[in-house]
Amino acid sequence: MVYSSSDWSWLQDTYWYVQTDGLPALQLDVDDNSLSWIVDQTVWHITGYQQGYFWGVSATAVMDDSGREQEPRPVCFTMLGTITPEGNVHLTFIPARNSSSTTIGIGLVREQNASFTFEMQMSSGKDTLTAHWAYMARVRPEDPAWNNLPGVNISVPEMLKRCKPPKVKEDR
Repeated sequence: MVYSSSDWSWLQDTYWYVQTDGLPALQLDVDDNSLSWIVDQTVWHITGYQQGYFWGVSATAVMDDSGREQEPRPVCFTMLGTITPEGNVHLTFIPARNSSSTTIGIGLVREQNASFTFEMQMSSGKDTLTAHWAYMARVRPEDPAWNNLPGVNISVPEMLKRCKPPKVKEDR
């Protein structure tokens, strides 16, 4: 069921992550035209909301799916999004450093198992292209995933520690 409301203000100061079943993503290496599966853990902190717009930070850690122990290296993005009264979502992820292009995500908010999830799809990259879809589930400090995110085995605060949310300019 799609959540229908014109008041999405409850999104402010919420955190979201990719559950285990949504971790696989497909990556294309353009140079050799080869596909590979990766693990893509993403965490959002929605820091603000107003009139159908929301913003915050996102951190993504991408790892190969070989099962070898790897050190996750989260990459930070500023998030700028819109949400319609019916729950349709459009997100732009802007890299913290202009090291890569922006990523676009589209989706919608759904009610699933008596809670809300963002059902999202995205694609990004230039030399290496990534396609990913996942249900972004809300996570709170009391949840087990808060301290041990699936696929990367680090905490939400660790994923987001280098991410700086955008500042809202006050009206003059």
